[in-house]
Order: sequence, then C-alpha cells, then structure tokens
Amino acid sequence: MKRVMTYTAVVLATLAVLQILWQFRLALLLFGLSLSVAAVIRPFADWLVARGLSPVAAQVLLYVLGIGGILLIVLLLGDLLLVELNNAANVAVVEYESLHQRWEAGTALQETIIHYFPPALTFAPAEDSELITMLPAVVDLTRTLVGALGGAILLLALSVYWSIDQHRFERLWLSLLPAKRRSYARDAWREIETAVGSYLRSQIVQSVLAAGFLIVGALVAGVDYPLLFGFLGALAVFVPFFGGLVTTIIAFVLGSMTSSWIGIGMAVYTLVIFLFLEQGLELRIWKREQRSLLLMVLVIIALLIEFGIAGFILAPLAAIIIEVLIKQTYQAYVVRRQTAVHYEDLEARYQLLAQKIAHSENGEVKPELRNLTEKLATLLANTREVHPM
Repeated sequence: MKRVMTYTAVVLATLAVLQILWQFRLALLLFGLSLSVAAVIRPFADWLVARGLSPVAAQVLLYVLGIGGILLIVLLLGDLLLVELNNAANVAVVEYESLHQRWEAGTALQETIIHYFPPALTFAPAEDSELITMLPAVVDLTRTLVGALGGAILLLALSVYWSIDQHRFERLWLSLLPAKRRSYARDAWREIETAVGSYLRSQIVQSVLAAGFLIVGALVAGVDYPLLFGFLGALAVFVPFFGGLVTTIIAFVLGSMTSSWIGIGMAVYTLVIFLFLEQGLELRIWKREQRSLLLMVLVIIALLIEFGIAGFILAPLAAIIIEVLIKQTYQAYVVRRQTAVHYEDLEARYQLLAQKIAHSENGEVKPELRNLTEKLATLLANTREVHPM
C-alpha cells in the first residue's frame, strides 16, 4: 500500500510540474531557442579561441558577423522580395477569383466542390466606417510585430549570455541536483547541446544552399518570382518530410505559368536539389545515428496540434532532445547495473575475508590488516548508501 501511494504521489507531482511548464511554454521556448543559438556558434568560437582570441572577443566577432550578414541580405534583397510577394499575392487573388467564378458556373461536381472553399475576395472602395473597423486588426498586427522584434532582441541577449558564461550557468543549475545525479545530467546536457547545435548548423547550411540554387535555377529558366521561390525553399528545409515535396509542387506551379515543360523541369530540378542536400550534404555535416522516425512522427503530431506549422519546425529539435535523454537514461541504468555487480563481488570477497579473520588466531592477523578490513567495511557501507541496490 505504501509503495502504491508513493508511485501515485510521484505521478501526480510529475503531472503538476508538466502543467506548470506548459503554462510557461512560450518563455521556455524563448529560453530553448537562445540556448540553441549559443550551441550553433560555440564550435566556431572555440576555433577562434584556439587561435589566440579571447572568449569574449570571439563571441562578439561571431555575433557581429552573423547579425551584419543578415542585415546586409535584408537591405539588398528585402525590397525586391516584398515586391515579388505583393505581386504574387495579387495574382493569386485574381486567379482564385476567376477560378471561383468559373466553377460556380461549371458542372455540378465543380459547383459542389467550390462551395467548400472560401469565397473569393471582392475589392471595393474603402469607406471611413470600414477603415475604422480595420483599425483593431492594424493594431494587433503592429503589436505582433513589436512583440516579435522584442523577442528577437531578448533571444539575442540571452544567447550572448549563455555563450560567454556557459560554465557558470552549468554550475548554477547542476547545483540544484543531488550530487550523484550531476555527472549524468552534465553529460546529457552537453550531448543535447552538441546534437542540437550540429543539427541547426546542418539545416542553416542547407537552407542557404537551397535558396541559392533555387534562385539561380529560377532565373535561368525565366520563372517569375525567383527571390520568393528561393525564400520559400530556404524555409522548407526546416520542415521535415514535406518541405522538399511542397517546394517541388511550388516549382511546378511557377514553371507552368510559363510552359508545361518548364514546370516539369523546375519540379525535377527542385527535387534533385533537395535530395542532394538531405541525402548527400546532410549526412556529411550531421551524423544521424540518433534519429528515430517513429519518435519524430509522434513529436510532429503532438506539436502540430498545438503550434501549427511552427510545431513542424520545432519537432526535430524536440525529438533530438528526447532521444538523447532516453539514451543517457539507459546508459546510466546499464552503468548502475554493472556497478552493482562489482559491488556485490567486492562485498562477497569482504565477507570471505572477514570469515577468515574471524576464524584465525589473534597472533596470525596483523593490526594493519584489521584496520584495512574495517576501512573496507566502512567504504562498502558508504557505497551502499550512495548507490542503493
């Protein structure tokens, strides 16, 4: 009965902790992303430190280069990308409205199908009352953009802190754990950091290469919206399983706006690019021994329900963390079992030694041997307390 009550209390406490963590999921997400950014740049910082730079100078240099590169790309291509996005949105609205009208006047099957789709947008001159009703939406959009900008600044600040003060942070949170659990927690933490950093570096490299190859291919083929196509391809790299397929479909649609053969060629070209990145380059950059397809699917389903498309992007990271924790827990269990065998063997030998000493005459056993035997008994007792079998 006592054991059942103990298990029940442990389960209830675990559920309570998970519920509390779920309430603070956005803060935890920001915290995890900041640690991920720090994990991405840590190997480069170590490389610079090994060549004479101080840790702080190496971190500052890497962040300046990274942020400067992103700002340079935004300044050079941001306006062109927004123009292409606006033109593509206008064309999509007009084409959808035309398709909606044709199918409403088409066959019975087309009319039935089109009723399940949203109605076509109608453009009319905006009146003052309509502008007033649009004001809350504009305010919400502004609030969202400001919140995203603030989150990005906080993410950057936290990642700089984790990068510069890594060891102090590790000592701080490891001090909250029992002494006998700290080594396992430290190993799991560092392996998670290594795996997550390696995965993100691999995806970032693939994303940049995918954008470059797709933009060049679209320009050579004369396809409309090359920058937008490359941007979507770069984002699709972070979507597991379906990113390459969706980008291939988009390539076919964009190419078909010029001709059917160009659409087929763009689709084949895009598919080859993604296969090369995932099956060739990724295997060289990121070792995938820890990937579990079943675990990945389960995590995707869970996060997709709660976070939508963002859950698709976060699922590989969550799966990596869960898999590393399972691996570390199993290794700790195996080590503990092996250690238990050694303890039992030592205790059996001690009991045999104690019996020999007890049956021997006092003159045959030296005081030094008796002292060593007593110390051995004390060590075995302490070991049993620290690692109960």
